[in-house]
Amino acid sequence: MERSSVAIANKSEKSRLRLFFLNLGKLILDATKLSFGSLVLGTIIKGDIPQSALLISGIIASGVGAIIGVILVTLFEEK
Repeated sequence: MERSSVAIANKSEKSRLRLFFLNLGKLILDATKLSFGSLVLGTIIKGDIPQSALLISGIIASGVGAIIGVILVTLFEEK
């Protein structure tokens, strides 16, 4: 009897951890969209920061965030 309750608790903990990383991946993808919108598309509107630096940092942040987010969502998605 005791083994089954330990197995259920262990399975529940893994499920919560999987759900956490799934939601973290979705959060990273949303932050990537915001980063792309504010940094890359914001380059069109002239600001105080040099446009080339803003564009390059926006592209890098969007690319890295998209890769990490997609990997996390793919790995921890419920099947």
